[in-house]
Amino acid sequence: MKRALYCLGVGLVGAIIAEGLGVPAGLLIGAMLATMIFSLADRLPGRAPRMFSEIGKVLLGTAVGATFSRATLMQLGQLLPGAVLSTLALVGTALGLAWLLSRWTKLSLATALFSLTPGGIQEMVAVCEECGADVALVAVLQFLRYVCVLMLVPMIVAWLSS
Repeated sequence: MKRALYCLGVGLVGAIIAEGLGVPAGLLIGAMLATMIFSLADRLPGRAPRMFSEIGKVLLGTAVGATFSRATLMQLGQLLPGAVLSTLALVGTALGLAWLLSRWTKLSLATALFSLTPGGIQEMVAVCEECGADVALVAVLQFLRYVCVLMLVPMIVAWLSS
């Protein structure tokens, strides 16, 4: 129990600092960075308890489910054809890139695919764990993807709109 509370405390402090600094998705990024730093410095007593992951999945599912409304459902009807085609194109592209990455490196296809598939870090990590992918590697590569998107997209939008 002491180990779990220590790990949670490190993550909580990191989350509060990142949120206070205005980091996008600061609660998630701050907790991840703080625990990663402490883990790399051998200051965390082992891995986080599995219950953290399970509770996180329930909280995430609840938070996402609570965002749906009738208005969202009505809007979805108009967006469905484009959304389905876009999703298939994204998954196809991610699958092709994952296949290449797994060929060039020693990554499993599952790890490569979950690392490259666009989506939230939380969701990708939650699902990849159940598919046998390397959770830590997926989390780090998703984090890098997220940071790149946060840095590049505003510049691209500004360039395109000028």
